[in-house]
Amino acid sequence: MTRNPTIASPNEERASESKNSVREAVREGFKTAAIAGAVAAVPTLIGCRTIPWAKANLNYTAQALIISAVGYWDL
Repeated sequence: MTRNPTIASPNEERASESKNSVREAVREGFKTAAIAGAVAAVPTLIGCRTIPWAKANLNYTAQALIISAVGYWDL
């Protein structure tokens, strides 16, 4: 007859709850980052397409840099 030599820790249940909490926090953080990225990108892209000066002088790289800077400052 073989018996399991390990004994469950009383904290084992809390550890699994903690892992779930971390997963939920990461998921929520990802959602927030995606929303913040869209909020930063959409007005910039609309402005670059509709404002005559921006349309004439800002290429795609400049637009991406503006979006990145806005996203950075939103943090």
